[in-house]
Amino acid sequence: MDNRYIENVIKEIKPLLDEQGFKANEENVFENDAKIIKVDYDETRQMFVLLSSLKEEGKEAEYKELTAWLFDDSQNAKDAEAVGIDFADTLRKELGIKVNRVTKTAEIELPTANKVGGTDVMSLTKKMLDIFPPLKAEYKNHMATYGNFLYLEFYGEFVIKDLKKMFKDGTQNQISKLYKVLKEVYIKGDKESINLVVAILAAAAYEDNDITERIKDMFKEDKHFKDSFENFLPVLSKNKKLKALLIKE
Repeated sequence: MDNRYIENVIKEIKPLLDEQGFKANEENVFENDAKIIKVDYDETRQMFVLLSSLKEEGKEAEYKELTAWLFDDSQNAKDAEAVGIDFADTLRKELGIKVNRVTKTAEIELPTANKVGGTDVMSLTKKMLDIFPPLKAEYKNHMATYGNFLYLEFYGEFVIKDLKKMFKDGTQNQISKLYKVLKEVYIKGDKESINLVVAILAAAAYEDNDITERIKDMFKEDKHFKDSFENFLPVLSKNKKLKALLIKE
């Protein structure tokens, strides 16, 4: 894969770099008085990587990897922008910059259903916020902080915890209502929302046999959905980046 989307990644971190006095030194490399920041694409791993090095006079830069994001030929410019947003968040932490909320949470609208009748990530999120109403405040805080919906981070930080609690302590009626929502997304959703549904169930079940069995029981009359869930469990274990986003210690 070539680096045709690397500019989309850099576009998301460039305002932060400018703010911190970083100047372009060479292609995709930026430096200020103290640090050097580099964005690269690792062909072998098929990952965008964000690298940092201390700036020392007379010494060649020794980079450390701050974060990496899987990115293959199936992804596009929009996906690259999401990588850049994640890199910007990582860079703020590396530089010790406190994130200021960009707007008042009261001004932020909650997600709505897809107006054309399909199901996408925002439609799924609306349904999940309806199931777990306290997360509506967390959604607004997330949007106020980042200005964009980093849905993997949001689901990993908040939704997975509530899913685990429901599968541990929820009634059969509650789980049936949840299944009805997830099933609709699985049937009618776009690729992104279908993948997200399967991924969050796998994350909720990760290394928890009781939850795994309860999810399988939820799928007792839905072999296709159950197979997708079971097939994804080992994938989640191997995908370090996705696991880090969805499974919080």
